[in-house]
Amino acid sequence: MNRSLHALAVLALGASASVAVAQAPDWSAFKELPAPSGRFAVGTFTRSLVDSTRATSRHILARSLTVQIWYPSRGGGAELRAPYLEQALLDSMVERRYLELTEQEMRGWASIRLSARRNADPATAPSKTGWPVIIFSHGVGVARANYSALVQELASHGYIVLAIDHPIGGFALDPNGRLLTPGIDSLHYTGEPLAKLVLDWTGDAAFVLRSFGARIAPSAGRQSALVLDTARVGMLGHSLGGAAALQACHTLETVRACVDMDGDVFGEVEELGVGKPFLILLSEPDHGRRPPPRDSAESAQRAAFAKMGRERDSSWAAIRAFTPKVESYVIKLLGTGHFSFSDAPFQIQRQLRHVGATLAPLAMHERIAGSIESFFDHVMLGQPLRVLGSDAVPVP
Repeated sequence: MNRSLHALAVLALGASASVAVAQAPDWSAFKELPAPSGRFAVGTFTRSLVDSTRATSRHILARSLTVQIWYPSRGGGAELRAPYLEQALLDSMVERRYLELTEQEMRGWASIRLSARRNADPATAPSKTGWPVIIFSHGVGVARANYSALVQELASHGYIVLAIDHPIGGFALDPNGRLLTPGIDSLHYTGEPLAKLVLDWTGDAAFVLRSFGARIAPSAGRQSALVLDTARVGMLGHSLGGAAALQACHTLETVRACVDMDGDVFGEVEELGVGKPFLILLSEPDHGRRPPPRDSAESAQRAAFAKMGRERDSSWAAIRAFTPKVESYVIKLLGTGHFSFSDAPFQIQRQLRHVGATLAPLAMHERIAGSIESFFDHVMLGQPLRVLGSDAVPVP
């Protein structure tokens, strides 16, 4: 199975960004992400955890994790709207040319304020068992913050979302301000590095669930404890985080269902299947009918993605065949690209359109989030399965 989708997508995004840099982005359009559509207001706070039983590298003998908790809140309070990301993290992104973007493209993120409120009082759970839980994993080299529109949307529909900053594999600052990004720790990038990361991230998900248990203690003096329904846990991830979600479904007894957004399969899942209900959302660029010039870089790029698409379809058919009686869905969303599953459509729309992500940003967000909500509502809450996007094409 192809392992290069993320790398190709970054290269394509970087190429289109260099074309568009001559035109200054209109940052007035990016001060806010779309407001969540659910009936609950949203609160958020972060917690730092240390797993002393696992090393991050030969030199770091404990594994530090930052988890951002998103949850249904009462609303109406005076809490401040949460910032999109920390200034120190933004400065690190600019210095490292995060996702091959320019400083001009990234500095506008400082003005974004989320709908979620910091440390807001939780809403009353619908039952004594608490709120259903979704664990979220980012893609390799991608910051947790760049999925804020999706996770606050899920929280507004009655889920507690535990978004993990995986050390080394993402783009994050540890509690001491040290930048944790791929390449720092060569221990994790030898032999089959991505398969190793998938196992590490599955272990992170298990550790977070053990650490929080059924309640998350208040992060502010007047905040009530959040009650987690540990019998209704799902996992969601993008790119390699999606592969980790599938592995968690396969390995962790507590995870009942999983959603993989445009990620490949590694290790045990590739050989044995998932074994529990899963949803796969796949990008499907729409380049229109006009072919690019022959022998051009764009032509080669399209050919590479088309080849991966054919391999991908065959692979998913094989994965589903392992457990044909398990409920599973593999959906292509026409007019999307690899980074459509993040906040990128609201931030660098022009660059994404250049690589075939032609859906309007809000429509893209609604179809992706709506498919995920429908799937988890169906599997974990027993609700009827709604249509998974009007442009969705099931893979045979």
